[in-house]
Amino acid sequence: MQRLISYFTDGISSQTLKTMGIEIETQFVDKEGKAIQTRTSQQMLDYLAKNGWSIECRKGDLITILSDEDDNKMFYELGRHNIEISTTTTTPSLALDVARECLSQLYEAAHVVSAKPYFGPIVPSDEDLLIIPDERDAIWLKLDGRSALAPLANTSSIQFTLSVAPQEAIGVLNRLGEQIDSFMTDYPQDTIWKRYIMDSSAGYRSDRYGGPLSFKSLDEYCSALAQHDVVQGTHLVRLSDVKNLNVPLYLRSIWWHFRLKRYGDALCVEVRPMARRRDKQFQQQLEKVLQIIRG
Repeated sequence: MQRLISYFTDGISSQTLKTMGIEIETQFVDKEGKAIQTRTSQQMLDYLAKNGWSIECRKGDLITILSDEDDNKMFYELGRHNIEISTTTTTPSLALDVARECLSQLYEAAHVVSAKPYFGPIVPSDEDLLIIPDERDAIWLKLDGRSALAPLANTSSIQFTLSVAPQEAIGVLNRLGEQIDSFMTDYPQDTIWKRYIMDSSAGYRSDRYGGPLSFKSLDEYCSALAQHDVVQGTHLVRLSDVKNLNVPLYLRSIWWHFRLKRYGDALCVEVRPMARRRDKQFQQQLEKVLQIIRG
């Protein structure tokens, strides 16, 4: 547990709401409303690669990650039809403008290949839409089993990651946790996530998704995290048995609704349970989060 406490405290000098990043998943459909094929999403990424974006990673012949000159990124989020943008760190006042500019370029690429964005959190499809663009996803596939993981490929969300002062972090988490019901009123993928935890062959603890919503201290927060095993290869290992822990990767594998992250010397809170809706709702979603954080 001390490794986790040190990760969240050593060298941290962040201020509350000074910086922000956004992750937005967008599913794309064809003219008939069906999830686009891998060929089509590849054409979209290839178009972007020829118009201002750089190919950062490939898997075989597949383009898997793009980045622009400001270090904004685009990549697959489980589904062959689902592209996530991850914005560079900026201020809360500018973050949505950055995200919208990235999305406008992504929508342009979709238009070129006769695809269109699906503005909803769950695309209706009986198909297996999974795409496994990197080694990490391949590990999860073996760990969970395809039947458990595949339904998550039909979902899309938006997440905000905002810096917090270390002494305010637990209070911010608790204020967000107190408002969980207001988030769940528009988060239909909650049912799919809970089913994933139950159906996975990994044998996760039930609170690996969602997690606790109230903490007395950072020590208690880290103690709760430490109850969860570490993914090593295609199986789980007790945290106490892992010597060289990749802390960021470990934290990414515990899907709490509100969780702490670290970027450089900044401690941040990631707010996760928000459904992907039309772009005009981003401002409303952000204002809700900011209001809760400010108390």
